[in-house]
Amino acid sequence: MSSPGPVSAERMSVFGPTLKFKGELKAQEDLKVEGRIEGTIHHQQRLVVGSKGEVVANVTAATIDVDGKIQGDMLAKKSVKVSQTAIVRGNIRAPSVSITEGANFNGSVTMEPNAGSVAQGFTNPGAAR
Repeated sequence: MSSPGPVSAERMSVFGPTLKFKGELKAQEDLKVEGRIEGTIHHQQRLVVGSKGEVVANVTAATIDVDGKIQGDMLAKKSVKVSQTAIVRGNIRAPSVSITEGANFNGSVTMEPNAGSVAQGFTNPGAAR
């Protein structure tokens, strides 16, 4: 019997395209954002900003994948991936960073093996542009 989909997709929560949120978002499970979030995001797992997603926030997470728009600084414990469809305005700090050719990126990149150890201190919501 085949499974209906990948295990990781089954465990990912989705913040739908019609949803809007302002404030501080904290989550423990994988999350895909297709709506709009403003404020700060403190995430323990994988955060995906989908193609319809728009984030105006500083973001901390284990891994961050961006297909949509993000305005704010990103700090990942493991990695940040910026796809060809992404629009990013902000700085990235992570041990591993991938920016695909064609992505619209304006900011700086700092690749540090110990980025995860400073993740808890990265909480300045005023730095989001």
